[in-house]
Amino acid sequence: MCQYRLPLLFLFFIVGLTASYAQESNDDFSDYSYLWEDSKAKEKEAKQKAKAELKRQKELEKLRKKGLLTDTTKTAASNSIALDSIPADSITINTDSTISSTLVRDSSVVNEPNESVTQADSIPPTPEKVIPRDTIPEPKPNLDEDPEKNQPEEGFDLDDLDKQEKEKKRLEGKPIQDFRGGFGSGKSSGGTFNGGFNYTRIGDQNFVGLTLNPDFSIGKVGVGLNIPILYGLETKKIRTEIFEDGVGVARLITYIRYGVQKKDHVYVKVGQLDNTMIGYGGLINNYTNTTSFEKRKVGLHTDLNWRYLVGIESMYSDFNPQSFNLFAVRPYIRPLGMLSIPVVNTLEIGSTVVRDKDQTNLSITDGETATYQFTDGGVGGFGIDMGITVLRIPFIQIDLFGTYSKLKASDSLKLAFQQYAMVSDVTDTPLEDGYSDGSGQSVGLNFRFNFIADIMSTDLRIERLSYTEHFLPQFFDATYEINKDARLFALGDAVAMSGIYGSLTGQILQKVQLGGSLLLPDNIGEDAPATVRVNADIDRLGDKVSMHASYIKGNLSTLQDAFTFDERSLAKVRFIYHLNKFLAAGVDYYWAFTPTADGGYQSEKYISPYFGLSIAF
Repeated sequence: MCQYRLPLLFLFFIVGLTASYAQESNDDFSDYSYLWEDSKAKEKEAKQKAKAELKRQKELEKLRKKGLLTDTTKTAASNSIALDSIPADSITINTDSTISSTLVRDSSVVNEPNESVTQADSIPPTPEKVIPRDTIPEPKPNLDEDPEKNQPEEGFDLDDLDKQEKEKKRLEGKPIQDFRGGFGSGKSSGGTFNGGFNYTRIGDQNFVGLTLNPDFSIGKVGVGLNIPILYGLETKKIRTEIFEDGVGVARLITYIRYGVQKKDHVYVKVGQLDNTMIGYGGLINNYTNTTSFEKRKVGLHTDLNWRYLVGIESMYSDFNPQSFNLFAVRPYIRPLGMLSIPVVNTLEIGSTVVRDKDQTNLSITDGETATYQFTDGGVGGFGIDMGITVLRIPFIQIDLFGTYSKLKASDSLKLAFQQYAMVSDVTDTPLEDGYSDGSGQSVGLNFRFNFIADIMSTDLRIERLSYTEHFLPQFFDATYEINKDARLFALGDAVAMSGIYGSLTGQILQKVQLGGSLLLPDNIGEDAPATVRVNADIDRLGDKVSMHASYIKGNLSTLQDAFTFDERSLAKVRFIYHLNKFLAAGVDYYWAFTPTADGGYQSEKYISPYFGLSIAF
């Protein structure tokens, strides 16, 4: 049955693509680049003026072909003087014609009642009345200009020109909206400076000191730092553990960023990685590289593209030189992006490769170190995915996507599974018949709603999952970094299962952003665990309250203890109360982990109330 799932997935895409194109082939908003354009009124006004000018040029051309315009009239027309403003007696009648009355302003021919029609050759010639040169400015001669070149072609349509210009702008690199890039803050420059005196308790030790947290952005560049200076009340020393091993002082960098993912051609972020997703999240979703306050990691996340047609995503978890750590790369292409066909030109296809050979030293008690066992030979995965925007109209955008992923265990992990199966005499588990690499697939929809411009925006994602034995969906998430050996060993008992993944994120006035997600198997249990995530970002709400919080808990066999702290939880909370424009009081709270002497992990609470400066600029 498994061999038919991937062809069925592609068939699902073809059917969805055909239906969507039929629905949107005449959609005026099918061009992605101006779904929420702020200058619609100006564009409409410019379009009306262009149509009026084209109509006037056509009327003048008709008169010119009929010979009803003199040189004086042509001069006035070339100077954009309205035909209505030219004196009637300046418009003369061609003497070769047989028209018997005077041409009036509306170009109609009128015969007075009871007036006989006379032959043209019997009418004495009337001298032309010339308008003085000072009343009509002379046009500046342009010898290089061809008068015929400026005349509109037959069948010329401004609507076609408008669509061509919009498509040209899109292909030249006008940013598109992508739900994977988040909502963004909408601010090109600015930042905050938080810092003050604090009291900190880490485990069973107490510290006092100073913490500085500058965070600012200038254009596309953003920088955030976390600089703790803590003095131990028991040890009588400055705490230096954060600088030991690995990248050392670089751990003070919260992030250095250039660009915004999925909105700019170049996006690069160095530092702590939070809620990171590669592609459509089949293998890497909600990934976090920092699970310990003591040993914060410095990683890399990039997304580079050329005109939104071809690109490459990549991620590296930790620049610790002791080993090759978690690495992912995903090249992608929009093969039909050069076409002007709506829906079809948004098709994106990508392929992801993941590899981890983590052998960094894990500091445990009394100066002892340890390394992960099951990543020694290297573990990883491979995936392909594709997505397409099936509907885009004002205020609503719907994206359809699908993924196929496969996990490959290291030889050391497979050997551990075999030994476990022999000594444990396992029954009714996938290990009873041996171990084989597992795979999974998913199909999902993402709905983005924008209400009244940027006042409120909402992302709703719903995904159907199906996977074989020895596979866990979205395997590389925040729980992977808590204890890689435990996460990998869970693949041995993982059963074939189906389930759902859902997430909901909302933003109000670019000040409040709340969200959460739930990965829920159909039959939740120890061999088919669930994962819960919640996050909140509030920026100076009412000029008084700011909060930045995230919580994730995995390996849940039941949802009853989803929000209790234990060895499966990871939490970060920063709460600030702004006393005025410059002073604030707040508290930092972390629920993180440190390795133990027996090769396991123990939870560690970090609580730090503080009072000091909080300045927005």
